Amino acid sequence: MQLSTPVNIDSTLIINHKSRFLLLGSCFAENIGQRLKIFQFDGEVNPFGILFNPLSISTALKRLIEGSEFSENELFEHKSLWHSDLHHGKFSDKSKIETLIKINASFCAAKEILPKTDFLIITFGSAQAFLKNGKIVANCHKLPENLFVRKMLTISEIVENYCLIFNEFLKINPTAKIILSVSPVRYLHNGIHKNSLSKATLLLAVEELTKIFPQIIYFPAYEILLDELRDYRFFADDMLHPSALAEQIVWERFAEAFFDEKTKNYLPKIDKLNKMLAHCPLHENSDEYRVFMQKVENLKMEIL
Repeated sequence: MQLSTPVNIDSTLIINHKSRFLLLGSCFAENIGQRLKIFQFDGEVNPFGILFNPLSISTALKRLIEGSEFSENELFEHKSLWHSDLHHGKFSDKSKIETLIKINASFCAAKEILPKTDFLIITFGSAQAFLKNGKIVANCHKLPENLFVRKMLTISEIVENYCLIFNEFLKINPTAKIILSVSPVRYLHNGIHKNSLSKATLLLAVEELTKIFPQIIYFPAYEILLDELRDYRFFADDMLHPSALAEQIVWERFAEAFFDEKTKNYLPKIDKLNKMLAHCPLHENSDEYRVFMQKVENLKMEIL
C-alpha cells in the first residue's frame, strides 16, 4: 500500500568528488552545503551567511562576480557590534577590524572558486524583503523596525534580476550548472496566507528561470517536505523547520538525484571514517588503539 505521494526528480546532472560547488541562500542551502562538506566535497557554503530573499542572494552573487572586497565604510555599529547590511549576523563582531577580516576571508574563498565551480546551488527562502534607506538588506541585525520598509518581491522582479546576474555568471563560467530550490521552512511572521503567497512567488519565478536557462535544474526540496512527507513528525519543535529526520531524507533524495554510482558507494565509507575520527580513546598507548588507528588509515587509503 502506498502511503505517501513520492516526488519524482528527473535529473541528468552528475555530481562526484571532483565537482566543485558554491551554495548561496537559506537554511536549506546551509544544510545541504554542510553535508557536502562533511562528505568531503570541494566547495564553499554561504560566504555571506544565510540569506533569505532572492535579491539579497543575487546582490551577493553580483559582488562575487565583480570581485571587490568589502571596506570599513560598509560596516555599521549597533549594540556594541559591527555589522554589514549584506551579511548574516554570524560575521558580526565587537571589533570592526575582526568583522572585516571575517567577511573578506569568506568572500575571497568564494570569489576564487566562482569561475571554477561546477555547480552553483541557490535556495530561495522568502519573497519578502526588507529595505533600509531604499536598499534591500540581507539582515536587519535587530535594528529598530521603523528603519525598514517591508516589500513583497514580484515574480517579474526576481526573474528579470536573475536573467541579468546569471548571464554575467555564465560569461565567467560558461560550463557551470545551476541548481535552484525553494526552502521548505515556513516564515509565519505575517501569517500562513502571506507565507503561501511568498512561496508561490518563488516557485513561479524559478519555473520561469528554468524555461529561460537550460543550465538550470529545479530540486524540489519544498515539495518533498510539504507533499511527500506531509506530516508534523517531520518538523522540528517550532513546527516551522524540518526535523533532523526530514533533513536526512531530503539529503538522501538530493544524493540519489545527482550523485553518480561511485560517489553514492563512497558515502557510507566516508560516514564510517568520520565516526571513527570522532572517536575519543580512553588509552591512546594501548595496542587496541594502535590497531584502531591502523583501520582508520586503511579506510583513508581506500577512500582517497
